[in-house]
Amino acid sequence: MAVLLGEGPSLQPTVRRVGSVLPFHTYIVKIVSRCNLNCTYCFIYNLADTQWRHQPKLMSPEIFRLICDRIVEHSRTHAKKNIGLVLHGGEPLLGGIKHLAPLLEIARSVFAEAGIAVHLGMQSNGTLFSPEIGDLLLQHNVSVGISIDGPPEINDRHRVDHQGRGSSERLALPLQLLASQYRAIFSGFLVVVDLAADPVTVLDYLLQFKPSSIDFLLPYDNWDRRPPGKENFEDTPYGAWLTSAFEHWYQLNSPTRIRYFASIIRLLLGGHTLVESAGLDPINLIVVETNGDIEGLDSLKGTYDRATSLGLNVRQNSFDEAAGHLSIIARQIGAEALCDTCRVCPLLAVCGGGYLPNRYSEANGFLNPSIYCRDLEVVIQHIKGRVARDLDAYRGNAALA
Repeated sequence: MAVLLGEGPSLQPTVRRVGSVLPFHTYIVKIVSRCNLNCTYCFIYNLADTQWRHQPKLMSPEIFRLICDRIVEHSRTHAKKNIGLVLHGGEPLLGGIKHLAPLLEIARSVFAEAGIAVHLGMQSNGTLFSPEIGDLLLQHNVSVGISIDGPPEINDRHRVDHQGRGSSERLALPLQLLASQYRAIFSGFLVVVDLAADPVTVLDYLLQFKPSSIDFLLPYDNWDRRPPGKENFEDTPYGAWLTSAFEHWYQLNSPTRIRYFASIIRLLLGGHTLVESAGLDPINLIVVETNGDIEGLDSLKGTYDRATSLGLNVRQNSFDEAAGHLSIIARQIGAEALCDTCRVCPLLAVCGGGYLPNRYSEANGFLNPSIYCRDLEVVIQHIKGRVARDLDAYRGNAALA
């Protein structure tokens, strides 16, 4: 799921299943179904799924209010007092302030009246961010995550517009604004790993903006559509890239949290993950499209057409019905949903089988190891060794004290 919530919890470590239903905590709401960019790797527009063509371009206030009402209904059923609501797309700023402002007013009024605390977030490419938008988001305390792959020469390789032009020039001023007067709502960066980019160069560029968090995403490829630079399953170019990035970040002792690396460390020490691509914690998020369709994990759009379809819509269906859908339950049963290779792996509790879209093949569905299995093993073992050495050194120093 391409979303960065910053400090807002996308995964709740203290989830509680009621009967056969695990209640949702985070709602990814697609308020716009089109984008002003055409990123080459985009899982919505440029991989397997075509359903965006049939969606309304903008979510109506009526549908958005119905979504909020359904969330209140679901939350009350399960005695939930707080939720996360992420405005997503496409590009959620594409409708401008005239589209966005009424939706934020609806969210605030509906949840305030219901006595439910809501953490509002947004994932954006940032190119349409302006002081007017910033003031509105500040007013409603909406955190903003920005999708970017690094400095301009790296970012503009894949993050291009519909004429093939790079997006970095249009992103320069919004980044300055978010890193200065709108820092209070700036939650961080979402970065797709590009093997052609030097990880140290990427990190140094991003860290100059002092983001609170960074998420690294591996390309949403799989066994049938191999990731760039990984024709051989046993090769580990992404493991090497992530290991270099980890070492640089770890040695800097940066206050910026790289959530995938932090999750591995937490899981190695017996804690809970911060991201859905690691560990075995149940995934308690759900997606709603611009027409009100309730869908599963939206990154599955990169696997096959209509992979996210549940046949449900907020007009007729509740979130309890979605939570009881077999496709949703399959995301919540941990190791039971994995192939035999993963279930006997000693790294299972940390790796979690890898991210669900990366396990797909037409032959076996999702009953495969991640196409990045060997890469994940490399980075997890490296972090495990690094943390173990530091813990041993700490214990030794403590014993001498």
